[in-house]
Amino acid sequence: MNGDTNRWIIFTLLVGEASGVFAGFCPSWFTVASPFFHEQEARSGNIKRIRWGEAAATTIVLATGAAISYSEHDWIYLGASAVICAIFIAGYEYQIANPSTESEGSAGASAWLRIGKS
Repeated sequence: MNGDTNRWIIFTLLVGEASGVFAGFCPSWFTVASPFFHEQEARSGNIKRIRWGEAAATTIVLATGAAISYSEHDWIYLGASAVICAIFIAGYEYQIANPSTESEGSAGASAWLRIGKS
């Protein structure tokens, strides 16, 4: 197998691994944005647990990226891991800050759906 092919195989595996780690440590963005999540008396505790999940998942994903980078002598995999973590954390934090509402015109997840629409 040539180096370029091996590189894309490893990237694909890294994306899948990172997604699985975040899914294992954190609930879905839908759940975090749901009124159920935000209307509980334990909301602040729920948010703390989400952030623990973000920290644990980030550690595992970055360690995986570092191990692959070390093995392949190419630090791009660690950079890719950092970008993957940033995307997931930004998504979770957005959902926490913008709970779902019945009105599509209000702040919340629907704002992302309007991006690029006139």
